[in-house]
Amino acid sequence: MDKHWTERLFIDSAQLYGPMLEERVQQAKDTTPGLVSIFSDFNVPPGALMLDLACGIGRYSVALAEKGYTVVGVDLSVAFINRAKEMAAERGVAERCDFRVGDMRQIGKVLRSQKEKFKVVLILFTSIGYYDEETDRQVLKQLLGLTAPKGVLIIDTLNRDWLVRHFRPSDFGRRGDGQVLVQEMLFNLENSRMESVWGFYQQEDRGLRHLFSLNIDQRVYSLHELRRQVEESGWNYQTRYGGYNKEPFITDSNRLVLIAQKP
Repeated sequence: MDKHWTERLFIDSAQLYGPMLEERVQQAKDTTPGLVSIFSDFNVPPGALMLDLACGIGRYSVALAEKGYTVVGVDLSVAFINRAKEMAAERGVAERCDFRVGDMRQIGKVLRSQKEKFKVVLILFTSIGYYDEETDRQVLKQLLGLTAPKGVLIIDTLNRDWLVRHFRPSDFGRRGDGQVLVQEMLFNLENSRMESVWGFYQQEDRGLRHLFSLNIDQRVYSLHELRRQVEESGWNYQTRYGGYNKEPFITDSNRLVLIAQKP
């Protein structure tokens, strides 16, 4: 059976994708105060226990631990989790971070030994929609069982409505080490899935050397669709923003930050 694209990208090609996450470490530190403000609005106490699902290299987990919170970070990639542990140690917050390798589709089993319920659950950086809609609902239902009453769910994802208005069929990015990412994209209007091909290349004297390519297929949600998903999974929808700093959400917002709460 062929591997899912998440395994091919985050596990088999962690050495290619990981540096892209490293480039966003400072951005996580800069935007964490906005998350803290949202926590305050929903009476999340200082030092509260939270789950960072699909945490990657732990850039938000570590930044939140620096604010005094206790964070459990879960990710599919062993390499990313190892880097997250390393980063937490480098920044002096290892005692407030618990990083575990696990598949979000089985998050209930991954955290079956977790006794204390989470006050906050985070799904950031468009980490929802990797699979299909039913899988997303099942993940959200499992998360509900891991969350304390009145616990807060925060989902940050790309806004489908913005994507439709600003769609570009191709994109190109270059890192400082000469690695180049070429993306060829098709947005399927029938099912709101982004079907793209990512090609990784290395800049050399004679041009680009191909490193790796894969097909990515991800569900992209509009506000009403994501609200329906969380409500059908048992969460109480609360509000939405266009960013972590509680910017108003409009059709042309690039980001959709949805807030829900456990009854």
